Amino acid sequence: MHEKQMRKALWQLLAEWPGQNKRQLLAGLRSLGLGDLSTRDVNRVLYAGRQTFTHDGATPPRWHLTAGAGYEPEPIRVAPLALPQSYLGKEPRAWQREALAEWQANGRRGVVEAVTGTGKTTVGVLAAAAAVDAGEKVLVLVPGCELLDQWYEVLRLSLPRVRIGRLGDRHRDSLSDHSILVAVVHSAIRDWVLPPYTAGLLIADEVHRYGAEGFASALEDGFGARLGLTATYERTDSGVADRLQPYFGDVVAGCTYERGLTDNILAPFRVAFLGADFARDEHEQYKRHDERVRTLRRRLILDHGCPPEPFGDFMAQVNELSQPSNRSIRSTRDARGYLRAFSRRRQILAGCRRKHKALASLAPVFAEARAGIIFTETAASTHQATKAMRKRGLRAMDFTSALDRPDRKDRLSDFKNGEIQVLVAPRVLDEGVDVPEAEVGVVLASSKSKRQMIQRMGRVIRPKPDRRPATFVVLYIRGTSEDPHLGAHEGFIEQLTDVADDCKNFEPGVSSAELLAWYREGITR
Repeated sequence: MHEKQMRKALWQLLAEWPGQNKRQLLAGLRSLGLGDLSTRDVNRVLYAGRQTFTHDGATPPRWHLTAGAGYEPEPIRVAPLALPQSYLGKEPRAWQREALAEWQANGRRGVVEAVTGTGKTTVGVLAAAAAVDAGEKVLVLVPGCELLDQWYEVLRLSLPRVRIGRLGDRHRDSLSDHSILVAVVHSAIRDWVLPPYTAGLLIADEVHRYGAEGFASALEDGFGARLGLTATYERTDSGVADRLQPYFGDVVAGCTYERGLTDNILAPFRVAFLGADFARDEHEQYKRHDERVRTLRRRLILDHGCPPEPFGDFMAQVNELSQPSNRSIRSTRDARGYLRAFSRRRQILAGCRRKHKALASLAPVFAEARAGIIFTETAASTHQATKAMRKRGLRAMDFTSALDRPDRKDRLSDFKNGEIQVLVAPRVLDEGVDVPEAEVGVVLASSKSKRQMIQRMGRVIRPKPDRRPATFVVLYIRGTSEDPHLGAHEGFIEQLTDVADDCKNFEPGVSSAELLAWYREGITR
């Protein structure tokens, strides 16, 4: 359907009845005879026409017309931005050009927050190229060796005339004789990287990681230009406010789910929440350890001075109290007891038998999809999930930190070419690894971290060749810290509700046939 026709119809609907959400508007369009549409189509037109349509920020958003909006809104024009002379890479996307322009207008300081899969690295490469053109040195900080190699290859291909070095993982290059240096943060901490009296740009990939005290020491004051890149600019402690914001400044631009879907950078997606219940013995164990966690948390806060919020600062203090160097026997005992109970509670959630049975019911979905990823929390649940998928005839392999780098590369290659149907990974795929495209992602053990959930989501919402939607399933134990009906994943769910094609809740005991039917409904629409 022509978008001009949809814009006019949406204008008419909102002029008559302001405050409708996307599903109400879809029903209105169909009542006007505009069939064969989905909420994805409605969202695309609404978000692309923000000079005409605006929403109130509710969940889901309720839409209104902007002041003076007419039938024929003028399209938003992206101001042209000349590419750096040294940049010979692929043509940047509109949002990447806009992000670079806004960062430059902000005095070349700030953080670009972009959903995984939308191309935030390209913004960094463009900024690096512009700095090189201006005669500056560029340091690209990365948290691990996988990203060291990925950045080096991207820079080498996009800036073939520029001398690029590496520091870390047995490489010992420096900025003295290279224009750009990609450095693992642990290696950069050991030495002062920027030569004296030299203008420079520091780019920090996965910038949220540098809010930790150790990583923050790599943020040299000598770099006048500073750019942070992340999928989610948040931490569970005060690191953003205490260390990152004073160094990088504020978020200046980025790419949201809405923008990614509007620009066809991301695949449309559907989300399901699949509940399960503890067996009686598991429930008793969970209750015992959960009560222990709550009791010791109160004691650690009231008696031992641990900060109640943010949670990351609380855990940092608890870990410090648990060390042998702590002279207070009572606080050490309480801290260690808390950590044991916290870990045991997490293990019970990860290994719940009925949750793994619910995972097995998704085997037909994995069999029909081109590729799938199962996100776990522990090595034991990873092994259990891999074994269950193989038992049902799927070519499943684990992907853990125990694998050496060549084996990890081989496993990702096998996943990319289809020799592996399902990859099962405990946290190691959450960030910093370039994962081949997957159609289905299942979270077996969910995280309280909004950032981690968004990273996982990003592994499956890259565009598919045939434009089919991605599928994301979150398993949870009812009545626990994982239960979305009790507030779990609140920030994550709020982001998804508005832009997902469908958000479905399945009760315990749902059959494989029902799950497969829901999956097929999405890919055949």
